[in-house]
Amino acid sequence: AEVAAAEAEARRLARGAELAAAGEPVPADGPVARLVLRLPTGDRLQRSFKADVALSEVYDWVHHCRPRPEPVEFELWTNFPAKGLTDRSASLQDLGLYPSAALILKAVDKR
Repeated sequence: AEVAAAEAEARRLARGAELAAAGEPVPADGPVARLVLRLPTGDRLQRSFKADVALSEVYDWVHHCRPRPEPVEFELWTNFPAKGLTDRSASLQDLGLYPSAALILKAVDKR
């Protein structure tokens, strides 16, 4: 089990490096949403995305680019108004995350 967990973590970090190396869109590419994410540890991540990308791309970025893989199950929330962002097929613009938004990563309690 430890070997499988270590391999999964290595894959997560490798994908995170790929995403980081891909670079961020600039306004010349079209509307850009600037997102700031607060992690449970208090750390912050920020990145720009095209405003028309699906929320699933942000979830992918968060999972692969955060420093630690905990919590395993999580949701992204807006701070004000407090709202869970669960429709991963919706665009950032449709969700009101354009031109910028502050998000919070919250653990999903599976009990």
